[in-house]
Amino acid sequence: MSFNFSSNKNVNHMLNNVVQCITSITEEQLKHIQRLTRIGESLSSETDLNKIFDMILEEGIEFTKADAATIYKLSDDGQKLEFEIVYNATLNLRKGGTRGPVNWPSIALYETDGSPSMNKIANNVYFKKRSLCFDDVYEAEGYDVSGTIKTDRDNNYRCKSMLTIPLKNHEDEVLGVIQFINAMDENKNITSFSDEHQTMLSSLASQAAIALSNRKLIESLEELLNQFIRSIAVAIERKSKYSSDHIQRVAVLTEMFAAKINEAPKEYFDGRRFNSVELKEISMAGWMHDIGKIVTPEFIMDKSTKLEAIIDRIDLVMLRIEKLELLLNHLEAVLPPVEFQDFLHQKIDLNLGSADYQNYLKSISDFLEKMNMGEEFVAEEDLQKVERISAIDFDYAGKHYFILSEDEKRNMMIKGRGTFTPDQYQIMKDHVSITWEMLSKLSFPKKYKNVAFYASTHHETLNGRGYPRGIGADQLPLQSRIIAVADIFEALTAADRPYKKAKTLSEALTIVAFMVKDGHLDKDLVNYFLDSGLYLEYAKQFMKPEYTDEVNVAAIKSKYTPA
Repeated sequence: MSFNFSSNKNVNHMLNNVVQCITSITEEQLKHIQRLTRIGESLSSETDLNKIFDMILEEGIEFTKADAATIYKLSDDGQKLEFEIVYNATLNLRKGGTRGPVNWPSIALYETDGSPSMNKIANNVYFKKRSLCFDDVYEAEGYDVSGTIKTDRDNNYRCKSMLTIPLKNHEDEVLGVIQFINAMDENKNITSFSDEHQTMLSSLASQAAIALSNRKLIESLEELLNQFIRSIAVAIERKSKYSSDHIQRVAVLTEMFAAKINEAPKEYFDGRRFNSVELKEISMAGWMHDIGKIVTPEFIMDKSTKLEAIIDRIDLVMLRIEKLELLLNHLEAVLPPVEFQDFLHQKIDLNLGSADYQNYLKSISDFLEKMNMGEEFVAEEDLQKVERISAIDFDYAGKHYFILSEDEKRNMMIKGRGTFTPDQYQIMKDHVSITWEMLSKLSFPKKYKNVAFYASTHHETLNGRGYPRGIGADQLPLQSRIIAVADIFEALTAADRPYKKAKTLSEALTIVAFMVKDGHLDKDLVNYFLDSGLYLEYAKQFMKPEYTDEVNVAAIKSKYTPA
């Protein structure tokens, strides 16, 4: 487009040339601004460090037409510069970023005496926090470029122009270094990096550093969250060693299960795969599935016998029996045999010869000690015997003699669920509701929004008979089902529970199989648990050898699969 500025052709031509130059420069600068804006938007939305490094490289190469580039990241310990990306178009070389690790030796930032190593270009840029640009790096006085020269000779290459820029965040902290080599003109000839290149790449480096800083902040916050989650297990361990180990083992088995599903043939779970975020989410849920137990009373969590409270009250019962025996020994010595026999009959309901009361009291002691241990089934005749023993309750010579208090009797009459009364069992069940109440109030990152639900549904069943909500298969995602299997299998095989004996591997899997048959657990998950050998991997890691017996997988499956 031409403008008529003057009637003088020469002047008009000159002015039009000036306008065109200014327009061209303005358009070019506008493109740079648009490019930087686009880069900034892309970097700000990207959280994958490898993709961030790829983006930095590609944008820098596109702008400078550089033939080669290297990106270094400061190591976590702040002692080295680690290779993140190595690129060379002439040598057809590209490593790092989304293409996997470079695996080249890091560059030490400090000498053996602890002083900064300043004679290498990348190190100098890191410590001085300012860019270095060379038209010919071989002529860089005061810097050790022997490594560059050797690499060039080994690869028949010539590194000439070089621009090295620090990746500084808003706090002037250097997070890494980026180095571009051999800028190219339109004819593919090596040229120097211009001031415009330096300005543009410095802006790019600044934006990249902010993106890296944000990513590090996110990683730090996530690590803090993970540390907090694990600290909950430690807090529960302070209350109950057994529950803490349970939490850890369930979490590990959950992680193992999810990872194993990612390796499953496509015929399992319709080829379902968990991405990295979902793996972290289910791991968090596994670690937090029993967080509600933090408010469960210790005497219930660790109730190893029916009479255990602050202490195991069976010891008090034994003292009462000894006290009763002392009384009977005294009465036998001072009363006529007929009166003593009548006393036994009336007060102890014992219609035996006078010499038999000692054997009877010994049998009571043995019986109550046995009954005090939790069993999955208690015979009705044993419950009736507890009733008769609790009826021994009388006063004599101003002293009260009895064997079981009303509360002790109630605990001794427990028919199942190990050592818990119905009220205590309900308190234990309440931990799931409390888990939901606690976790649902936390502001988890959006990508981890399901942690509370997964963690609080591990006692739900596919048939809708679980607790606390009573929801069924249509509302239980795969993650919830995985934690449910992990929780039950760990509970069955745990050898450190105070209230029950551990099952052998085959016994535990048989019970799991019947739970599948009854509609409690997911059949496909249990099938894969068996087929993949995950049950054995877990057993070798966490079970004692004497409990790891032979397992007939076909026989186990037959419990829930019709012939």
